[in-house]
Amino acid sequence: MKLLSQGSQYAISAVITLSKQPESKTVSAAALAKPLNCPAAYLSQILSKLKPSGIIKSRRGLNGGVCLGRLPKEITLLEVIQAIDGTDFFERCFLGIEGCGHIEPCPFHAFWSKERNKIQQWLRNTTFDTVEEAVTDAWFDLRLQFS
Repeated sequence: MKLLSQGSQYAISAVITLSKQPESKTVSAAALAKPLNCPAAYLSQILSKLKPSGIIKSRRGLNGGVCLGRLPKEITLLEVIQAIDGTDFFERCFLGIEGCGHIEPCPFHAFWSKERNKIQQWLRNTTFDTVEEAVTDAWFDLRLQFS
């Protein structure tokens, strides 16, 4: 079972990649899409969802592209996930049962409510400067490096 959508996975990888770039250096969606094995048009749609919250900013024209809108230490994993997928993950029943709640809980309700809150707190506290520290150069070069 995947906890994150493919879109959130691409968005997180794109933000990691942008955080490794010199400040304000723009990168085209096509250049970002290649190492992610993602269609450039799809990545452009994903990146556009990150603009309203200021996670990224874009510039049009010959040297256009996207760059981080804020410092990596000011961007959390939770922000990126919610920009792409909304808050459903933190509000839905683990089994997807409509109406599951405190009044009519599913068998996993108590466990999932507690664990979901822990996950949400971790995502809220984890910024991309922390992520960047955890991503080794070897891992980055193998999976996300682009030319």
